[in-house]
Amino acid sequence: MSKISKKYIKYIKKLKKSYKKHRHENLIKPFLAGLVTIMFLTTVIMPQAVNTKTNEVIAAFSDYNTGSFISIEQKSFPVSEKRKPKRVMWVVVTAYSSDVAQTDSTPCIPANGYNLCDHYEKYGSGNSIAANFLSFDTQVKLPEVFGDKIFVVRDRMNARYNGQARIDVWMPTREEAVQFGVKTLKMEIY
Repeated sequence: MSKISKKYIKYIKKLKKSYKKHRHENLIKPFLAGLVTIMFLTTVIMPQAVNTKTNEVIAAFSDYNTGSFISIEQKSFPVSEKRKPKRVMWVVVTAYSSDVAQTDSTPCIPANGYNLCDHYEKYGSGNSIAANFLSFDTQVKLPEVFGDKIFVVRDRMNARYNGQARIDVWMPTREEAVQFGVKTLKMEIY
């Protein structure tokens, strides 16, 4: 064997000893990186998946005092005789019902996922409206026709009504919706 080959073999043996001695150190960095990634993903993803109920995710909110979930039906709005609207405006008001011809393939489920038909069966009246210019769960009153009844925005209208001061009041039957017609009314927004 040549002198270079002997040195090369000696160098390879030295590398093998060094690798055996320090191979666990080569695994620590990838292990720590993986652990940090898992911890990050767990803190980001897990809080969103805890305490969710099927078909009630949209129609529920958390009571932060008790940590429990309360459905919209149990939610009560603040009652105050002196409560004043944040804004008053004139809107064109029409009506619609849970009819496939007027909605989509799920006529009882509006855009926010609330079940209008179940609400009507439980309480005997509807309090939902569709509006493109108000955010979901906004409370409104139409005092000229409905007095102090509070309506909640739960649905959206056709996109052709974007940018218009127009709302649709949900009615339990198509006949009631047709009878309501089209009105221009003062709306109080709370």
